[in-house]
Amino acid sequence: MPANPAISGRYYLAIFVLACATLAFQILITRFFSVMLYYHFAFAAISLAMLGLTRGAMEVYNNAERFSTEAVAREFARHAAWFALSGVGAMIAFLCVPLVVPNALVPGALALAALAFVIPFSNSGVCITLLLTRLPYSGGWLYAADLTGAALGCLGIIFALLVVDPVSATLWLGAFSAGAGWMVVRSGSDFGARRLSGAVAATLAAAAALHTGLDVAGKSHLGVFWAKGHEQKETLFERWNTYSRVRVRPLGETVPFGWGFVREPQVKIEQKLLDIDADAATVITRFDGDLGKLSYLKDDVINAAYLVQPPKDAAIIGVGGGRDILSALLFGAERIRGIEINPAIFEVLTDKFAKFSGHLDRQPGVSLINAEARSYINHSSDRYDLVQISLIDTWAATAAGGLTLTENRLYTVDAWGDFYRALKPGGLLSISRWYDPKEYSGEFYRLVAIAAEALQRHGVAPAEIGRHVIAVTGGPIVTVITRPDAFTDAEWQGARARLAAQGFKVILGPDVAFDGVTSTLLSGKADAAFFASLPENVAPSTDDSPFFFFTQRLSKFITQPSTAVTNNNVAISMVLLMLAVALAACAYYIVVPFVQLAQRMPLSTLSPPVLYFSAIGLGFMLIEIAQMQRLMVFLGHPVYGLSVVLFTILIFSGIGSATVGAHPPGRGAMIGRSAALLVTLAAAGVLTPLVTTWTRSEATDVRILVSIALLAPPAFCMGMMFPLGLSLWRRNAELLPFLWSANGITSMLASVLGVALSIQFGIASTYALGAGLYLVCVAMLAFRREQNGTAVPVVEQGPGLVPDETAAGVPVAPPPTGAPAPATVK
Repeated sequence: MPANPAISGRYYLAIFVLACATLAFQILITRFFSVMLYYHFAFAAISLAMLGLTRGAMEVYNNAERFSTEAVAREFARHAAWFALSGVGAMIAFLCVPLVVPNALVPGALALAALAFVIPFSNSGVCITLLLTRLPYSGGWLYAADLTGAALGCLGIIFALLVVDPVSATLWLGAFSAGAGWMVVRSGSDFGARRLSGAVAATLAAAAALHTGLDVAGKSHLGVFWAKGHEQKETLFERWNTYSRVRVRPLGETVPFGWGFVREPQVKIEQKLLDIDADAATVITRFDGDLGKLSYLKDDVINAAYLVQPPKDAAIIGVGGGRDILSALLFGAERIRGIEINPAIFEVLTDKFAKFSGHLDRQPGVSLINAEARSYINHSSDRYDLVQISLIDTWAATAAGGLTLTENRLYTVDAWGDFYRALKPGGLLSISRWYDPKEYSGEFYRLVAIAAEALQRHGVAPAEIGRHVIAVTGGPIVTVITRPDAFTDAEWQGARARLAAQGFKVILGPDVAFDGVTSTLLSGKADAAFFASLPENVAPSTDDSPFFFFTQRLSKFITQPSTAVTNNNVAISMVLLMLAVALAACAYYIVVPFVQLAQRMPLSTLSPPVLYFSAIGLGFMLIEIAQMQRLMVFLGHPVYGLSVVLFTILIFSGIGSATVGAHPPGRGAMIGRSAALLVTLAAAGVLTPLVTTWTRSEATDVRILVSIALLAPPAFCMGMMFPLGLSLWRRNAELLPFLWSANGITSMLASVLGVALSIQFGIASTYALGAGLYLVCVAMLAFRREQNGTAVPVVEQGPGLVPDETAAGVPVAPPPTGAPAPATVK
């Protein structure tokens, strides 16, 4: 990347490294939050990062003498060192709080400790603001270096977690950040800043090397000692990635672990517990080849489909500890395909505990595949007698966002259509979920609603839907079994007799009605008015609104918060809480300064740039969230949310930014850029759902290329808009810090608002709103061009303001990632 002659090349490298470290650090703390607290708390990591970055920029704005142009190198080095130290310190404090606080106070203490993460992001905000506002303006190149560094951060942390633990990764990030500060002052005269940054870089690098060595050697080292109310003891295996922490611990020889037993097992068997983010759990069962020891599995209602119709070919989605594979072997399936999305779980079964579990991947007829189920099924020619999904809920936040769960896309009408196409004639789809007829029936109703809609899309007449659906309960579990072909009377009566003989309770079937709600659902007459009349939102989830687990209506959290916060719906309360925080932050960073500035300058001068940069902050995030959610399943793995989607958006935005020069473009160029933006946004919005449907069966490399083709053009154009605005409004130097805060805080607001909008109205609506906000940007550009034709009032320079000739632009934070998709400031 060529540097502008007015700016030393070391500044481009410095902002690149710091942006890379900042985004990677945010991804790491989302993982810590998801493991130690709950997945929806990871959503707060985005807001903490954005708040810190904004706070850092305002520190530069309010202390202009300290952060003068002459002090850029010194202050960058110092704050880069403090970013490293405070980031490592906040991480250590967060991990160690449970060791020094009484157990009952730990959750509250962790919530307070989490606030400490604002400090490192504040220091990062100071550094980036210094470079973007105190150096001579050079067009979009410096901003492009910022975006490119952030892109490398989202990509690099994926590979880093394959070889080091997250604590070691945090130490290495600190070392590189402090090293960037040292590089900036290494040839300067400020010995204090050079010594501080050099010492911090060397110390953290040594600590990182030592900690990495301990982890690789399997020795005791700093890690998660407490999670979700429990000490993390007796760990036999632990593996982190960007969307989960998988841990194995011993259970010993105990009564078999199960969810839907209709009778208590009378045997004991040796098992190990495998958990994901210290929450969702399954077991690894010792298996020596004797299937007779596993007869207790026949009493678990999740295996009811084997009694309805014994399969020869079975697909198990979500292998976990291998329990469903053992069930398929027990019931005599001849060919069993286990599809597991998480490579850490795959490693457990095929390597670390392969001998203990009986080398399931080597059992006759068994093959285990590390892939996302829908993606694999869509591009595979295999067909099955049974597709089984048993209680898949990891409650592990992906790095793509606090509410972006990998399992969301299994429970949609579109997904069931994919599964139906993978069935042989007469094949079954079996889904098991938690159920209580009095306290927790929302998921059951939604499963029936999904079945009814999916079957109709598959060509089943509304009047015939009831002959395609069976529901069976046992314990706190309901298993819903559907098939595209209707059950004949003989098939149904035989299945019903076998189910009853095993002790399962049939609550729904061709001649069994459950209640008026399910009867309406299975009649095909359930319309929007019917779903709106129900106390819970059990409308069928789709790929456009894949939030299967959230059945409470958003309005209920406001009118009846005490009854709304139940089970999985507690995550929605976090969305609303963060939305309130984001709105308060917007009032503080936008409304208050706006009112103050309005007393000193005309609204015709003040309002357009505020609207412009706020619209960019909101619009970019909303579009990014929508595209992230749309493309994750298409690509086939949550890791692609970072490595393809976010990386592509950031890198092409950086390229687009680099095309903007230091001077405002002419009228023709402005119209061309604006038209290109609107056309590419409209095209991507229309083509993404269509093209991904057409190409879903293609190989992974083809789907990656398709995704890049859909993302790159609008990202390129969106990347132009920020520096384009700077080139037009930099004459009003007093506005620059304010415009930055408006952009940053509205990005924070959009990261929360995007999730709420997607839940309430669907992903397509979220995307459309984002595109509409860019239309506002284009309108403000046109207004500014018209203003430039007349005398534009220039505000008198007040104390602490940047002179026009050195106004580099609005301070822009490196784009962090998060909830359902990452928060990115543009």
